Amino acid sequence: MVKTSLSKRLLRNGAALLAIITVGSTVNIPLTAPASVTANAATKTVPEQTSKSWKSYKHEIHFVKKGYKVYQNKWHAVSSSNKLFHKAYKANGKYKLSNGRTYYRLYNSKKNYLGYVNAHAVATSKASKVMKVPYVSQYKPVFAPWGCASAAMTMLLRYRGVKVNLRYAQNHLPMVPTKGGQKGNVYTGAGFGHVITAAALTKYSHHWTKRTANISKANANTIKMYVQGGYPVLFYGYSSYQKNADKKRNHCKVIVGYKNGKFKVNDPLYYSSTAKAGTGGKNMKYDHGAISWESVSHFNKEYGKQAITIY
Repeated sequence: MVKTSLSKRLLRNGAALLAIITVGSTVNIPLTAPASVTANAATKTVPEQTSKSWKSYKHEIHFVKKGYKVYQNKWHAVSSSNKLFHKAYKANGKYKLSNGRTYYRLYNSKKNYLGYVNAHAVATSKASKVMKVPYVSQYKPVFAPWGCASAAMTMLLRYRGVKVNLRYAQNHLPMVPTKGGQKGNVYTGAGFGHVITAAALTKYSHHWTKRTANISKANANTIKMYVQGGYPVLFYGYSSYQKNADKKRNHCKVIVGYKNGKFKVNDPLYYSSTAKAGTGGKNMKYDHGAISWESVSHFNKEYGKQAITIY
């Protein structure tokens, strides 16, 4: 009896609805999906070459930033910028999607189709990049004339929003006999022989974050790609207080940008970020001020094949 009554009520309601539709002049029944679904679907449509959003773009590019996927077909991920990091490919077209993002269509050197990737994941060899890395002095507010490593490390960490107490960083810098530790007091220079190695400094930085990486032995071109991807690079070079005959790379600086064949360098060996050339140790081969642009050729002569970056 319950099933029979329910069936009769459904029939009556259906008939009433049909009558309303028949009498009404127009009934607008929405055929589109909700806005959120439509927007999501729009991002899953790959434009064709004939689409107005497609343009020719013929350049060699390198993968310089991690965290992006490489797609084929309807957003089917086939690889990632992590796997292809610093590898070269040919771009022959770019798509600008309705969400404002640009994607490059890529092929390898054998003209085999790779897929398409967000433009932020790649860069051409001439691409410029300047990062807002906070300058940290090894003199002020913490006076540590032999504490360049901690000051330079602090620049890297603070760039990623990591809170670092510079006094603490100087006080706890690993010293010999710790493997790779610095030989010599950061405040007085007593017993100084060498700064902490890149490997030991990387390990020390992991007390604050695991995002740092030892990239020692990377060449200038590889370092350029790190910078183009938005990863500042701490490197070991010369101090403006060293004599030209001294070939020990006992000073840490930070590369914060690249443009037109030059690196932008933060040198912690000054009292403030506005310090000009000639206000340091007076060896003018390296006394270029707190923030300066150095040619890649100059960098190659100075670079000691020890370097650290932060992702």
